[in-house]
Amino acid sequence: MTHRRRRILYYCQSLVGIGHLSASLRIARELLAHHDVDFIQGGLDAAAGLEHAGYRNLKLPTLLHDDDTGGLVDPESGGPIDALWQARAHAISEFLRPPYAAIVIEFFPFGRRRFRREIYALFDVVRAASGAIPIFCSVREVLIPADARTERKIVAMVTKDIHTVFVRGDPAIVALDETFAQVDAIRAKLVYTGYVAPDAPGAWPPRQKTILVSQGGGDVGRELLRAAILAAPSLPGYRFVLAAGARTGAQALAELKAQVRSANVEIVPFLQNFQQHLLESALSISLGGDNTMLDVITTRTPALAYPYQGSSEQAVRIARLAAAGFVYALEPADLEPSRLRAKIEHALATPYPQHRIAAHGARVTAKAIGKILDGPGGAAVAL
Repeated sequence: MTHRRRRILYYCQSLVGIGHLSASLRIARELLAHHDVDFIQGGLDAAAGLEHAGYRNLKLPTLLHDDDTGGLVDPESGGPIDALWQARAHAISEFLRPPYAAIVIEFFPFGRRRFRREIYALFDVVRAASGAIPIFCSVREVLIPADARTERKIVAMVTKDIHTVFVRGDPAIVALDETFAQVDAIRAKLVYTGYVAPDAPGAWPPRQKTILVSQGGGDVGRELLRAAILAAPSLPGYRFVLAAGARTGAQALAELKAQVRSANVEIVPFLQNFQQHLLESALSISLGGDNTMLDVITTRTPALAYPYQGSSEQAVRIARLAAAGFVYALEPADLEPSRLRAKIEHALATPYPQHRIAAHGARVTAKAIGKILDGPGGAAVAL
């Protein structure tokens, strides 16, 4: 079927790393095959953007999660954020170009509820100019568990406002049920798309004796880099490349470099072409963010994964991927040098599994949205 090009509004707010942004951009890229996309983003901006005649992009004034207070913070000034909210609202108002055929929102209302005022204001303005258009939610397969009262609020918001919830995951690995107890109340709106993974490599270069240790796009997981520095002297035949996060400052980099005790350790800033580096590495050691795990699995790179200790989300994902043989889980005690060396040697010696996971989520999501917009009255789609 030939689709009439419509304009779709996409909203993505990140708080810690860039996993949400990377997944959203992959979906937006697939949408651009048949639709124009206006993309609103907030948070870190370390992912490659899109170049397309039908693509417009707004980068909002940055608000991020504050590890100390648990609230939101202006990373530039550290001061009050009232003015930032106003600046964001003005930027959104100036950017919008209705009418829109649909809104795609990343993670909300399962997360980003601290942005609900901004998000609902966006819904109201767009629908006032565009009519009762469908609102789609794209959400990762593992959530940070909430209490029953919060889950009921999420269910109420999904029931009232969201047409379809696209779950980025393979239920054969982990289903939303495991971290969202009231999933039955919204099950009719759920569509599992498979993981929103990067494209498979076009070429498979020979792997080098390199161990790539990555912190990810956020400012957490520094203990993993320190552990690799301590383990490296016991594996002199391997080159350890430590990729610090996008938010790692000059002082933190200098502190890491001061801890190096062997010539086989190299510390570099955030790696833009992460997938290519994985393809050329013998082993990955990383946190368990969804974006990193997908890069690891797509490149079929042996991997050790360490969950971010600030939430349970990564621990669940790592445990399920480990059960399927795609990664090996690291616990805090495994960061001790001799234990980490043993884990590294075991992962290097074990054949990579031959089976695959569903990983074409961006394409499936875009196709489903197109079918819904083409269907009578926004009817649900069976995939």
